[in-house]
Amino acid sequence: MASSASLLEANFYSCAAYGTFIPEALWMVGENQSGVAPIGCPAGAPRLSKKALAYAIDIYEDELAHVKFLKAVLGSAAVPQPLMDLGPAFKAAGNAAATLALGENVTLDPVFNPYANDLFFYHGAFIFEDVGATAYAGAASLIEDKGILTAAAQILAVEGYHAGAIRTLLYQNQGKKAFNSPKLKVRDVVQAISDLRDKVDGPADTDSGVVVATEYRKERAINIVPTDANGLIYTRTTDQILAIVYLGGTTSGGFFPNGLNGAIN
Repeated sequence: MASSASLLEANFYSCAAYGTFIPEALWMVGENQSGVAPIGCPAGAPRLSKKALAYAIDIYEDELAHVKFLKAVLGSAAVPQPLMDLGPAFKAAGNAAATLALGENVTLDPVFNPYANDLFFYHGAFIFEDVGATAYAGAASLIEDKGILTAAAQILAVEGYHAGAIRTLLYQNQGKKAFNSPKLKVRDVVQAISDLRDKVDGPADTDSGVVVATEYRKERAINIVPTDANGLIYTRTTDQILAIVYLGGTTSGGFFPNGLNGAIN
């Protein structure tokens, strides 16, 4: 599961930064197991500003390093890259989130394309980064090997940095119009994505957007990290993570149209 999640993120940021997938050699495992090329990666030069491109490249390099590291650690237990949808799945996720937010069937205009501009890129990254952090936090109790546990904690920290950076960028733009709807500013779209993740991953309401109101802070105060009452990051189980990346599917769908490869635990 961890290797597939890293492959998903690495390919997404590679598409955003370079308009192509990660090196094909990293899709493969063994002589007779070929990985599958993702779909939906835009061809040509990236359409991000210099600032957003710098974030995309920096996070890409971290995620690519995670892919290489996990492949080395897993050795023969590694699985080839499954089919990933890095295009139409974002459109589906955006429409589903907007529909949930507005309480009516919505087709976003323009189409949610995370490679089209800076704001859409930040929204696309937001879909993944919180999920990665909560996934590693949830997996900690399942890891018995102290060496692997340390490495997982280090990756969790990196994912947390990524998530905090993306959340800050979104907060800085929270009042801007995101789509051709007066009801959907950046903060509204972010909250809609958060609500969609909450809806598909189970009954608990643990996700949160980038603005909050608390007894200590005024409405629309920044919410850098989604934490519980003890200031601890929330955790997610494998089933919850799969429900999110499958966009509510049980065995496949969303960003993994054919599901994951190998045993899932």
